[in-house]
Amino acid sequence: MDEITSIGPRLRRLRTDHGMTQTELADRSSVSVELISKLERGARQTAKLSSLTKIARGLDEDLSVLVGKSNRVKRVGEAGVLAVRDAVSDPALLPGLDADDDGEPTDPADLWAQVERAYGAYFAGHFGALASTLPHLLSECRITRAALGPGPVAAAYAHAYQLAACLMIHTGKDDASLLASERGIHAAAEGEDEFRLATLYGTYTWILLRMGRHSQAEALAVRTAESIEPSWSTRNPRQLTAWGGQLLHAAVVAGAAERHDDAQQYLAQAKAGADLMGEDRHDYWVSFGPTSVAMQEAHVWTAADQPTRVLQASERVDPRALFPISYARHSLNEAAALERRRNVDEAIAVADRAFQISPEWFRHQRFAGSVVTDLTSRKTQLPAALRRMAQACTEGQGMQANE
Repeated sequence: MDEITSIGPRLRRLRTDHGMTQTELADRSSVSVELISKLERGARQTAKLSSLTKIARGLDEDLSVLVGKSNRVKRVGEAGVLAVRDAVSDPALLPGLDADDDGEPTDPADLWAQVERAYGAYFAGHFGALASTLPHLLSECRITRAALGPGPVAAAYAHAYQLAACLMIHTGKDDASLLASERGIHAAAEGEDEFRLATLYGTYTWILLRMGRHSQAEALAVRTAESIEPSWSTRNPRQLTAWGGQLLHAAVVAGAAERHDDAQQYLAQAKAGADLMGEDRHDYWVSFGPTSVAMQEAHVWTAADQPTRVLQASERVDPRALFPISYARHSLNEAAALERRRNVDEAIAVADRAFQISPEWFRHQRFAGSVVTDLTSRKTQLPAALRRMAQACTEGQGMQANE
């Protein structure tokens, strides 16, 4: 069910650029030639993410290239998404070169306050505001690290890079996202908090998942979880959050790879930790607890096309325990399940809830476009909310075409 819309012309162009027939691409991708043909002709507007990942592999292209993932962020101030990318991949950061930064070091407490504000923008889906702050924040962290040493600035620097990685993956800059995530891991490793470091590995796992690199993503999540597996007598809540977050990553990856039994095993382990914790927490900007487990269980059942189980899991989700865009993403899963159950009006209301949380976030979501397409096919006359969501998705596709 995790799908994408309007890829037909792009698929046809990529296939012909690579000199392949539909049959050759289908053979290389281990999908049916019928699927390739229907997508290219527009007879089918959507496909499972697992199928799209196979097709992208068959084309030897990143998944983001196939689905047309791109920057749709409206700039706030002078700095935009490209400025963040340039800050992440600044040649001055290469070994043996001096960054040649001007300016005085910043109080580490002030850097941390800036990181907290930046996370507020990210989880509210205000990507333009986030992009406007990150280049300066990264520069301040670098200057302060040079002046005070890595220890005092390790946490702030790691999370600034983590935010850059998240912004890059949302805007179709996969390689820059991986680079930012790796830089964040190195920064976190200069600190003394092994659980913070584990959550940075979690971001890398999430990026690999978004790129369709399922086996690598799952292996990293499992290995990281095993490295910090808690002793049940210790009950360190931060350790539980970091460990449980990795298991939830593994569950989602297994679900995306259509290995639903393995996904349920990961979820069962995570649920045991969440039950031990008893409540949802946000440590290192990672959510973990009963609601987080239920939310990811709904996500896994969405991938398995089991709408009844999605809605059953959703009953255990407390919106107050989630960051705004996390609840928005869960709402899309719920809307998709309702649409599959033919509760179309309720599905539109739930999808609109996701849209209202952050229209900017919404138009960057492949799955949002899929849900909107499915809902519009159910209606002969579109209600205002559905027209509004469809317009946002259409504007996003137009922006892709112009780039």
